[in-house]
Amino acid sequence: MRNITLKKYIQLPIAQSIVYDAVLEHLQPKNSFAKKQANIGNMPYANVKYCIRLLSKIKDWQDIYRLFSICFEVTEKAFWRGTVTEYFAARKFIIEELKQVIETENKLLSSVSTDGHLWKMAGAEKLNPYNDTLPLMQLGKLLGQYPFDLGRKPYNEIFNLLVQTKLQNEVEAEYRKLASQQSK
Repeated sequence: MRNITLKKYIQLPIAQSIVYDAVLEHLQPKNSFAKKQANIGNMPYANVKYCIRLLSKIKDWQDIYRLFSICFEVTEKAFWRGTVTEYFAARKFIIEELKQVIETENKLLSSVSTDGHLWKMAGAEKLNPYNDTLPLMQLGKLLGQYPFDLGRKPYNEIFNLLVQTKLQNEVEAEYRKLASQQSK
């Protein structure tokens, strides 16, 4: 098995590409593709959210190129010249990094609300298409900035502010609850 380019790989007959897939699927993740590295935390917040959405609905090689062009900042020419071994290792890296982002967000930004059923009854599902921009709107209100400008800031910075805001809101809500109980 030769370390061919991606351009040659996608032109292989299925019987040959299955052999590559079976072997290369076991490569360790590597943060390197076409002599570039990805830094998810420094990517703009909007790009990270876009990559997460894109990852869940990749349907062809153009979508894969789009993901790599955003994460590794490679040109289309460099992408197709990349080797299959570096592609499989880099793909595994991107998938693991984005899964880690999702898990961290779910862990740190989720909250248990006693009024969750009321929130759903009020029509919370209508907000689902805007899940990526709603946190930016909230930060924008808080900081007096245009939400889409915040989306261009590094992911780690925005995520850090979102976690701080969430924790502050929880502490303030608990304080209000305690203060109202004491005044009774």
